[in-house]
Amino acid sequence: MKKTFTVTLPDIGEGVVEGEVVEWRKEVGDELKQDEPVVVVMTDKATVELPAPYPGRLMKQYYQPGQVAIKDLPLYDIELLEEIKEEAEEELRPLAASIPEKVAEPKPIEERGLTTKILATPPIRHLAKQMGLDLQEINGTGKDGRIMKEDLHRYSHHPKTKVLAKEEKMALPKLEGDKIQPLIGIRSLMAKKMAESKAKIPHFSYFEQVDVTRLIQMREKFKVEAAKEHLSVTFMPFFIRALSLSLEKYPIVNSSLDVSSNQLIIHKQHNIGVAISTKSGLIVPVLKNVQMMTLPDLIRAYLTLKEKALNEKLTSSDMKDATITISNFGVLGNGGGLWATPIIRFPEAAILATAKIQKLPMVKNDAIAVRDVLNLSWSFDHRIIDGELAAIFSHHFATLLLNPAPLM
Repeated sequence: MKKTFTVTLPDIGEGVVEGEVVEWRKEVGDELKQDEPVVVVMTDKATVELPAPYPGRLMKQYYQPGQVAIKDLPLYDIELLEEIKEEAEEELRPLAASIPEKVAEPKPIEERGLTTKILATPPIRHLAKQMGLDLQEINGTGKDGRIMKEDLHRYSHHPKTKVLAKEEKMALPKLEGDKIQPLIGIRSLMAKKMAESKAKIPHFSYFEQVDVTRLIQMREKFKVEAAKEHLSVTFMPFFIRALSLSLEKYPIVNSSLDVSSNQLIIHKQHNIGVAISTKSGLIVPVLKNVQMMTLPDLIRAYLTLKEKALNEKLTSSDMKDATITISNFGVLGNGGGLWATPIIRFPEAAILATAKIQKLPMVKNDAIAVRDVLNLSWSFDHRIIDGELAAIFSHHFATLLLNPAPLM
């Protein structure tokens, strides 16, 4: 008789207790080789491929793309091959731990009443607070309706059990020919993060133009040397270097506001997030301790990070602890656009968006000349950075690009 092994969502590390199923690399009925990728799961730390622990056949998927899998609960079933090693059989588990097909619908808040006594232990209340859940909306399955840990996890990943807020109940137009496309994976995470940032940070935008003709000349010199190592030199490392030097002079821009303690955390490390467009969506890996890097170091480090991003090889460490972000929207589309109002990545205090370098007429020495011009679009946290500091900081950054010798 063939045996079935139930694969659960493993401990991915760093306190991660759940992950969104982004893509199944194998379908039900497909044969699995040991260590062959089966499913892609995304957490708030990283996107990971989970391999098959044993060879066999995929028999059941417990989640569809877009649903949230819970740590230590079933993810998929493998029908094991007959010749599987005996020691592996000791790890076989029955399917009794599977998630129930039906989850009790909670009563609407209006029926339950806001004064209803909630039965839950302090650890459960603390976990619910961490998960951003309202205990009033959750049906407990424990004794006398006590809310258990499993109830929190079921509620968090079964949308039908959630009591919708008034704004969520608004009817959206559904017209003939409309196509429904689930928002999952990186795009779903980005939507949540952007909404959080706009809700928590009062944005202030600032724009500036800079003549980068000399910067282009400097880059050409670097390209000659880099070609000997078969390296590609883009403008991004120069922008990152200029940003780091600007942060050294104005460190308050490299900060985060802790509202709970009313304290400003000024970061010593220049951990610069760089927005990179991939086939899965826009992601922001992080270059750590940029303040310690030379320009040649930066060129190599940026190319390594970009290659990892494009090949989906980033680790959770590559995606966290950014203190400020830079995005180059000039590489997008045909024209690339002129200006932008980028959204700050909470809890950072600023973000820079650079446009495509274009040849434009500029006044130089009281005469009109055609120069290579770059548009800079900043967004600042107005609780931390006022208009004067924004202008001073942007001008310092622009001056480093105008006369780029200090970048060396």
